[in-house]
Amino acid sequence: MDIGKGLLSTGLSALPVAAARPITSRAAEHERLKLRAYGHKTGYRLRMRAQTVLQAARGRSNTRIARESGLRLDTVRCWRGRFTE
Repeated sequence: MDIGKGLLSTGLSALPVAAARPITSRAAEHERLKLRAYGHKTGYRLRMRAQTVLQAARGRSNTRIARESGLRLDTVRCWRGRFTE
């Protein structure tokens, strides 16, 4: 390993990362999330949370959801974790 290269530049992380919790939703729950995610009268925060949970249910990673939605990674992790509780 070259001295100028750190762990991050090689794609390795010094800290272990917990796997994202898988999300499964029932049909009724899924429909309710879709209404919230795409409803015109839904507040911004609730809409973003519902869209985040729907994307997680499709199997997308927290990093990808955060990047595509413009949310912070910590926010995506938090919302995903709350939904699975």
